[in-house]
Amino acid sequence: MEKKEKNIEELVIFSGSFEDIPENKNIIIPEGFEEIGENAFRDFENLESIALPKSLKKISACAFSGCKNLKKVVMSFGIEEILDEAFSSCPSLTEITIPDSVKRIGEGCFEACASLSRIKLSESVTMIGSGAFAFCFNLTDVTIPDSCILVEFNAFSNCFNLEAIKLSDNMGLIDESTFEGCRSLKVVDMPTKLVKIGRRAFKGCSSLANLILPFDVRSIGFDAFADCSSLSRIAIPKDLFEIEDFDIFGGCDTLSEISFGGTREKWESIMHGRALTLQKSDLTVVTPKISFMGLE
Repeated sequence: MEKKEKNIEELVIFSGSFEDIPENKNIIIPEGFEEIGENAFRDFENLESIALPKSLKKISACAFSGCKNLKKVVMSFGIEEILDEAFSSCPSLTEITIPDSVKRIGEGCFEACASLSRIKLSESVTMIGSGAFAFCFNLTDVTIPDSCILVEFNAFSNCFNLEAIKLSDNMGLIDESTFEGCRSLKVVDMPTKLVKIGRRAFKGCSSLANLILPFDVRSIGFDAFADCSSLSRIAIPKDLFEIEDFDIFGGCDTLSEISFGGTREKWESIMHGRALTLQKSDLTVVTPKISFMGLE
């Protein structure tokens, strides 16, 4: 007997499939559905919890965006993609566990989830989109699994209470503004394969005191460490060949020493013969001490 193919209506929850009424505050999506469509539950005010089926493969853009009373989301193994702004601006959501089947977290996916304090990321995720967790004010620590090779710009910017981050060892880039404005950040476990630190990557991380950059770092972008006012020491590897802007430490009021793994000659080549200076927040200009670890 020939198997009957399902219609798309039997596979997708569309916008309009559910009404935003008090009776729908706790929803269980039945098995068989493979996708939550774009805007399916967007701006639902009554929705408090949602349980997603094992058959689900995709949560589309803005599916739950703006659900201000959504507190609980139960996801099952099988979901592969959570797309752009899927859960953005859900201020009552306090924690989320992303199943290990998820490979992609889209742009702004959990942006402005102001109460989100705990996330467990998929051990299969390969990319986290720009702004995915930006303005998640209550996040305190995050571990990016080693499956991840790309975290796009602004991903964790302005997470004011983020204190510790463990980055994937397979990330070659810390993108622009990834942690900009994370003023409580104290501990950064850097990727061993890191090659480039992008513009403003750690700008305004005013609790960051000490930093050791991995051996393979080659390039540091404009304002990468600007306004890290507690940064007192930083170790820079010998194979660095580019500092995009010589004022990368502007506003680093307590920076007194930079350890460079190479020689004085190599440092002068990177700096094109100029001295590295920094402008403090009171507008005074100082020259930090450079220690050279390489043989002359």
